Amino acid sequence: MDQRDLGRIAAFTDGVMAVAITLLVLNIQVPQLEDGQSLGDALLAFALVGRFWVIHHDLFERLRGFDRTLMALNLSFLALIVLVPFSAELYDTYTKDAIAAAVLGATLGLAAMAHWAMTAHVVSRGFVRDDQRGETAPYASPVGLGFTAAFLLSVPAAFLSVHIAEALWVSTLVLRYPLRRLGGRTSSR
Repeated sequence: MDQRDLGRIAAFTDGVMAVAITLLVLNIQVPQLEDGQSLGDALLAFALVGRFWVIHHDLFERLRGFDRTLMALNLSFLALIVLVPFSAELYDTYTKDAIAAAVLGATLGLAAMAHWAMTAHVVSRGFVRDDQRGETAPYASPVGLGFTAAFLLSVPAAFLSVHIAEALWVSTLVLRYPLRRLGGRTSSR
């Protein structure tokens, strides 16, 4: 496999992520907060897209090969990431509306699932460099679905309380630490 080809996939992904983050930034205005809304709510989507970029970048740095299935999974992941600015804007506009929170949770949950599927695929196909396999394998296990579960659980939770959905989203930013321990991983990611 030519490393330039893998580099092209990573560069394309970086470009799509940059566009998604740019769209989020272009929509940033000083929020007019309503009762019960915090400034953190307005910044959450940016932090989550940034986190997706970090874990995706980390995965692709560990690869020694790829196939068409990985390319298709990557495109699916990116298609979901580019929906985050719309979902976040919908949520920012209708913060108290359960449907808006459910749309954002579903978008993030499906993106997390697509990323997990990429990770599971590259581990099972042997595309991860040997020296990185032990570090990557826990994220391809059922433990690695913790992020996906948190986002997808936020969809029905939003109909109980938008605040519960928000708490589940925030939990994904810190969930990596206990999941890393459960997966037997000790280094940072």
